[in-house]
Formats: sequence, C-alpha cells, structure tokens
Amino acid sequence: MTFVGAEGSLLSRGTVRASWIRRMLSGIAAAVVLAGLAVVVPQSGAVADADLAASEVVADAGADPSSSRPIYRFWGAGYGNAHFYTLDHSEAQNLHRTDGWWAYEGTDFRVWPLSSDTCVSGTDPVYRFWSPGFTSHFYTMDSAEADKVRRDNNWQYEGVRFCALSAPANGAAEVHRFWSSEYNKHFYTANASEAQDLRANDRSWSYEGVAMYAPTSGATSAPVTGTAAPRLGCQSPEMSSAVASHDAARITRLFGGAGVLRSAIADGRASCVPLDDPALPWVVVNKHRAIAPLSYTPSVTEPSGSLVDGGLRGDAIGSYEQMQRDVASSGAGSIALTSGYRSYNTQAAIHRAQVGSLGVVEGERLAARPGHSEHQLGLAADVVACGGGGCGSMYAFAGTAQERWVRENSWRYGWIVRYESGRTGTTGYNPEPWHLRYIGADFAREYHDGGYHTLEEFLGLPAAPNYR
Repeated sequence: MTFVGAEGSLLSRGTVRASWIRRMLSGIAAAVVLAGLAVVVPQSGAVADADLAASEVVADAGADPSSSRPIYRFWGAGYGNAHFYTLDHSEAQNLHRTDGWWAYEGTDFRVWPLSSDTCVSGTDPVYRFWSPGFTSHFYTMDSAEADKVRRDNNWQYEGVRFCALSAPANGAAEVHRFWSSEYNKHFYTANASEAQDLRANDRSWSYEGVAMYAPTSGATSAPVTGTAAPRLGCQSPEMSSAVASHDAARITRLFGGAGVLRSAIADGRASCVPLDDPALPWVVVNKHRAIAPLSYTPSVTEPSGSLVDGGLRGDAIGSYEQMQRDVASSGAGSIALTSGYRSYNTQAAIHRAQVGSLGVVEGERLAARPGHSEHQLGLAADVVACGGGGCGSMYAFAGTAQERWVRENSWRYGWIVRYESGRTGTTGYNPEPWHLRYIGADFAREYHDGGYHTLEEFLGLPAAPNYR
C-alpha cells in the first residue's frame, strides 16, 4: 500500500478531526533528536504573517486552483491515533472496503498532484518520510530540512508525493502544524477554529506555526462508496471496554487472533493494547520496563507440589499444574515450584543479597531490581527437578530430563523459558532454564511456532540488557 500521509492526531474520536496537512515553509523547521527519535521542531519565529494573504492571489503564483484535488483521509487508532491520506481513489476505495485497520473520514485539504513527476508551475514539492519508530509520516517543503532528515536513520525517505503553495495567497487556507511529544506525532489542520481550540484547550499539543497553504476550491474527486470493512483491533468499538476490563481473550478476539495481535503489536499497529498492564498475561517487565504500579499485588494460589510459599495467579496456575502432571506421566521425572510470586520487598532483599555477594554487574544478571521482577506478577515459576532422592536446586536443573521436557513442551501450556542461553544481550540476565513465564496458551503457541527466544523480540521491543 502506498502511504500518502499518516500523522498522529491526539484529538478524541468525538472531536472534529484536523485536516492534517503537512509541510513547513522554507526555514521554519530544524531536524532534531527527541527521546532518541528524530522529530521535526520549528525554529522560533516560524509563523507566517497571515496579513500578507490579502495582498496576493493564487493566480500570481501561477498555480491554477481548478487543478487541485482533495485528499482522502483515514484514521487509524492502532497507529497511535494516526491519519492516512491518499490522492489515489482506487487505493482509498480499497482501504475503505477491505482494511479494517483504517476508518474513512472523508476528503480533506487540497493539493496538486505531480504532473510527469514534477510540480505544476507556482507550486513546490512536498517531501515525504516514514518513521517505523513513530509509526507516522513527516512532510516538509524545505529542501534543506529534507536533506537533514534523510541523514537521520530514524526516517526513511519516500520521495515527493504531491505539491502545495509555500506562500500565502488569496483563496488559500493556512495549514497549521502542531507537535506532541506525548504521542510522537505531528498534527496538521487547515481549520482555523480547530487550530485555535487545540492551542487554547489541549496541552498535549505544541503549536509550531503555518506549515503550508492549500487552495479552498478546485476539482472534485470520485466518492468513496460501499460498506466499510469490519473494524479490527484498535478500531473496534468494543476495544476500549475490553482493555479497561483487562480481558485478554476479548482483546485477542477483536484483533482476529493471537497471531494478528502479536504482529500488530510488533508492527506498531496496536497502540491501544497496553504492554504494561500487569493484569494481562503478555505484560512485559524487564530492565527498561518496571511493574506499574510498583505496589502491584496479585491474588495467588500455591500449586500442588510447591516447595515454598508464593503461588501463581489464577490465570496461570491451572496450566502449570497440568504441565506438572504431564511431565511426571511422561516418564521424565517430576518438577516442583521453588519460587513463584514474590513481593516487592522480598525481591528487594534478594537483589541486595546478590549484589552484595557478587557486585552490581554480576548480581544484576541473576537478580532483578525490585519492581523489575516477573515474579511480582504471579506469572513466573522457578522450577526444580525431583526424583526418588528428592528435589535438586535450580542451578542443577539444566541438562536434566525434566529440563529438556519443559524446554520442548512448556509452550503447549502457555509457558515459555524466559531467559535462554545466548540471549543475555537482549534480556540482561544469565541463562535461567528453570525460569518459566506464563504468557497465555495462544501467545505461547505463536512464540514457539515463530522460533522466538525472547519476549522482547516476540513483541518488537528493544533489547533491555541494562537499567536506564
């Protein structure tokens, strides 16, 4: 699919959505790095003098408004409230009818299409970039700025997509530009009242000035018709209640299955799905991501055969006990839980002991800091091998028949071996073949079938070898 514009809107679905146009006047912006990603932020004094508009006319610029066309606009909640724009009617029609990730919102601001790969006289090219990290597009009319952004690895240059006016003109609307560091998105609108409302009432957005000028009349475009595709994922009207109720099964169903949900999370199309909700089985806790809130305390039950106090959460204990029975019936021997839920304070004591004994670097490869341990979720199980002579220690688990069985079969029960050998650079922990993590049966199947070895890789998250 050819993207002609996707940018973020922080406005609610009940707000009239901005006509999001992009581009900056020459010299109004500079590419900088913000929070590790390239963000385009205007230099001071960038706002054009609107009073000049009355003294100029479109004809003076040599651009004929009658040849301009409106852009079709779509909204995608899963992309972090992004918008998508295209001049291509067939693409818009196909998107409306077949792609449930986008909701059609009508036609928007007007631009001039390329003619033989060049801009019509009196208009200037609009350069387009795509950022997988921001899951949005960025547009600029400033060739110097475009050159800077081309050199930034966070952005992929996609060429010139259409043309616009870079100077005020009679009969042309100002396109206002905003930036949100909260959403890592730019937002554009030619609606003066909407821009004023945003500036006055929404602190999530910072006003950056006039980005470009767009004609207010011109050629019409064929309408988008037909029944819209069923809304998927974050577009589903049921999604907000499913997330609010921490209903993992329902969230998965609304995305069309665990495989679709996993791909959507990894590809940045599932911004509505929290990865920090401790009530959900796919919550990610590592050296970059602490449990929120730090006081989180689940309701746990101690499974049969447990060697210590500290149980497992209700959504994990049944599958654990079934796995425990099946490994025993397989002839591989028995396993027992030697560590399940740990409170924040218990983890703090373990962390102090390991760091005190081994030093910070080695100690923190074995013990998480308090608030960063999966055990506080009630979804982690440290297991040991048991036989006629009793049970061994965690450190003796590797290489046993039970360890081999668990490594090969735990996914069938919704569990994964969280810290595998050779993955310390991603997880920050030494190999722990005894440390199992419940992520749910459907996700564990996707994890196994996809050949993944870390939860970070599985969900498209950055490696977390060290605390930030």
